[in-house]
Amino acid sequence: MNTKKHFKLYKSGKQWLCMAIAITSVTLGMSFASNAQADTDVQPQANQTAVVTSASTSSTNVESSTVSADSQSATVEVAENTNDNNSTSNVTTNENSSVAINDNSYAIAATSAKAAAATVTTPENGWNSNHTAFYQNGQTANGYVQTDDGNYYMFKNGVRQSGVQKWMGTYYYFDPSSYLRVDNDYREQVWQDGTHNWYMFGNDGRIVSGLYNWQGSTYYFDPSSYLRVDNDYRSTEVDGRGVLLGSNGVALTGVQKWMGSYYYFDPVTKLRVDNDYRQSQWGSWYMFGNDGRAVSGLYNWQESLYYFDPVTYLKDTNTEVTVNGQKYKLDSNGIATAENDGVNRALSMQGTPYVWGGNRPGGFDCSGLVQWAFNLGSNYRTTYQQQTLGTHHYDVYNAPKGALLFFGSDSAPYHVAISLGNGSYVHAPEPGDVVKIGYTKYFTASYYVVL
Repeated sequence: MNTKKHFKLYKSGKQWLCMAIAITSVTLGMSFASNAQADTDVQPQANQTAVVTSASTSSTNVESSTVSADSQSATVEVAENTNDNNSTSNVTTNENSSVAINDNSYAIAATSAKAAAATVTTPENGWNSNHTAFYQNGQTANGYVQTDDGNYYMFKNGVRQSGVQKWMGTYYYFDPSSYLRVDNDYREQVWQDGTHNWYMFGNDGRIVSGLYNWQGSTYYFDPSSYLRVDNDYRSTEVDGRGVLLGSNGVALTGVQKWMGSYYYFDPVTKLRVDNDYRQSQWGSWYMFGNDGRAVSGLYNWQESLYYFDPVTYLKDTNTEVTVNGQKYKLDSNGIATAENDGVNRALSMQGTPYVWGGNRPGGFDCSGLVQWAFNLGSNYRTTYQQQTLGTHHYDVYNAPKGALLFFGSDSAPYHVAISLGNGSYVHAPEPGDVVKIGYTKYFTASYYVVL
């Protein structure tokens, strides 16, 4: 009796202990399963199985419970008694279940992630999802296009371009790092054939041709090749004036030698200076003619005649010079005056009537007045003979005082006058007229000869 009671108590205690262990195991299993299920929400799963066998009634008494687990599986066995009817429920969760996710599941998850990343979304406008192409109206962008960052870029099939690019009939340069348009800078372009060329891009980004000021210097870029011009003279003005470029492409100023002659280039405009008296960079003054060359010999400037030394090109003063047999006296300012009185003799005959063949104070024709005024011999009586007295010069507006002005061709002049050196002359015009003053602006000679 006592023994049976003891057995029942033992049995009862055993039942309670088993029930407690079973409940604890099931609770832990549910928690573990819950955690496993949370992982499955993040990572893809495969090859998972769950086998559940159960029998239940309205009343359950736990007869026995056994829990076993190792690193690969967890098994819960529950024996239930219901009104003396025994039934068994087995729940088995193996390594392929949601309780444990094997290494293959993570491999599949990684593959799926890569596949998702490889899927690129193409917008109607803007960059695609991996920022490799830009779209406009559903098409890849081409040309100079503004993007969502507010900047403009040059696109070709949606891809940003760099280096020299042609757009709207001209060329631009886009920085290889930022892809932005480059303004007011000198950049190198490496072409596909390996050629290296440098180009200038202006304030509006366009490639530069002609004169351009950059970093305090003036350069000239060829209108055809767009390349910088070095060691050359380039005309930029309609009157033929231009700039002289040095070995580094910089426009030179002051007195410069080019093709055997000396020229002067203005320090401000960089242009060649014509028909002006300028001070050199070393302090000396020089005269530059109508073609920009440094002048030597006699030169008429601002209605006065000067003489410039043929060796030094400097203006002579306070001396006498002889040019083509004619002596000139140079004053302290360098103004030249013919020593003979031929001009004054001709002026003294103003009002004398024109007489065909006349070479005396009672009457003169045009060549007779010249012969008498300059005491020429009989070999120089006619205009044809007189035009052989010296070199023919054609800048008649610069004819010095005392020069002989001829009208007509070089070999057959039909009239001659004596220059007064200021755009006027004295002559015997024609029958019925008298010796008087004439003006180049009204009746212009063809050439002149300095005696």
